[in-house]
Amino acid sequence: MKRILLLTALAAATGTGAANAQLALGVGIGSGGVSGEAQVKVAPWLQLRGGYNYFEYGADQTIDDIAYDGDLDLTSFGAFADLHPFSNSFVVSGGALFYQGDSFLKANATPTQPVQIGNVTYTPAQVGTLGMNAAFEKDLAPYIAIGWDSTNMGAKPGGIGLKLLLGATFTGSPQIALTSTCGTLSSNSTFQQELRNEEAKAQQDLDDYEILPNVQLGLTFGF
Repeated sequence: MKRILLLTALAAATGTGAANAQLALGVGIGSGGVSGEAQVKVAPWLQLRGGYNYFEYGADQTIDDIAYDGDLDLTSFGAFADLHPFSNSFVVSGGALFYQGDSFLKANATPTQPVQIGNVTYTPAQVGTLGMNAAFEKDLAPYIAIGWDSTNMGAKPGGIGLKLLLGATFTGSPQIALTSTCGTLSSNSTFQQELRNEEAKAQQDLDDYEILPNVQLGLTFGF
């Protein structure tokens, strides 16, 4: 549904003032991964932009002294309005990123020595395999940035533009969920309570990470 809304917004933007609009396609790389974008100039000081960011890689994390092996996925769709207040390449951008999937981090830990879960120390056999899912507080995250974008500032069709954006995405605190499988105490109610205590400790480690820095460098092609 979100993809449909994003594509609809882009189509509407393309149709607004189409006789005067200058279109551009772009590619980029940055903290949000590899990106592909389309943008349209609807006024001398305004561009509308939408894109797709692909970002996946293996991630090893130690949280509350437990080493997890997992995969980080920050793949997203984005919709933005780019303002050029001085009618030059300086740009102020605002919009939102739509993160895909039910979690951005999926990880497992299989202890080989006793570990503390909550307030109790358990053996590897009792713990089994710990599973961690981390999800953003909201999958629609506001975004702001400033930077330089020469795409539609008088460039001729077929011209190449340069884009550099420095911004932030307001994702809210990541939400942690822990599970245990294949352990001798995995279904034990007391162990499950300690697992909830461990979950709360891990949550405290991540509560300060409410904002993700967002840096993007790219090239655009006008037509």
